[in-house]
Amino acid sequence: MELKEYHYVYYSYEEYGRGYIGSRSCRCLPEEDVKYFGSFSDKNFKPTQKIILKNDYATREEAYADEITLQTHYNVVENPHFANKSNQTSTKFWYKVSKEEANKGNETRKKLGLGIYGLTEEQVNQRCKKSLETRKKLGLGIFGFTPEQQHENSKNAGKYGGKKAKELGVGIHGLTPEQRSEIGKKSGYKAKELGVGIHGLTPEQRTENGKKGGNIAGKKAKELSIGIFTLTKEQLSENGKKSAKTNEKNKTAIYALTPEQRRESVKKTNSQKWMCLETGYITTSGGLSSYQKARSIDTSKRVRVS
Repeated sequence: MELKEYHYVYYSYEEYGRGYIGSRSCRCLPEEDVKYFGSFSDKNFKPTQKIILKNDYATREEAYADEITLQTHYNVVENPHFANKSNQTSTKFWYKVSKEEANKGNETRKKLGLGIYGLTEEQVNQRCKKSLETRKKLGLGIFGFTPEQQHENSKNAGKYGGKKAKELGVGIHGLTPEQRSEIGKKSGYKAKELGVGIHGLTPEQRTENGKKGGNIAGKKAKELSIGIFTLTKEQLSENGKKSAKTNEKNKTAIYALTPEQRRESVKKTNSQKWMCLETGYITTSGGLSSYQKARSIDTSKRVRVS
């Protein structure tokens, strides 16, 4: 009995690196075809993961059609992110396609809802989820690494990827400061609308996370003697004076307040009482800082009591 032949379109990629778009025919379920990552010729490309984008084609020609759509849409031949050295056609490889032809073909398929454009967002997400579950079950790709290895790979890839992107002027490095600012605003609005990221936290949770992050960063900086910890007391004092003069000149920070507002702010601060979590001593915020520093107590070990 002859096994059924399956046809699918996939995206294989390096962990935190480049990717490859292709199509494939196999006599096993596509999600079980885990050892195949593409027919690329770039020896420097070493993919470890693969996502099945679509796998219900009746013929290989249909899979080719979607492969062409994706490759031309992302201009894989010229895009440095991709390891593809050529674009696929239904019968052969070719090395360049005009943008006009690529856009026309994409618009037609998108308009008619053909190939990958016939999938809903939920279907695409479901396929990606299924592929990840299979790889997790088999311990492939990122799932074959320990947490420590994943962390180390992430650091190395971030350094390499950032330098390469800056060198090529791609990604965020290909944008003007104005464009970056606009994208940041839109991202912030969307996150707030969906209640994700920092917008999914309560004010108390944000404060707690801020304290933890500040404490960890401060300890690490002190340990490595970087940032403010490379300065002498005289330099710190001088920087403080310069900052005060700048704020006074620009009417920022406390200088943006009226005398009445300043008095009210000081009064409010002094009315707050804080307790040392090690000794139970209660006083004002500033007084407790002096108290804890004099006794070599971590100044973060405090809680507001009034």
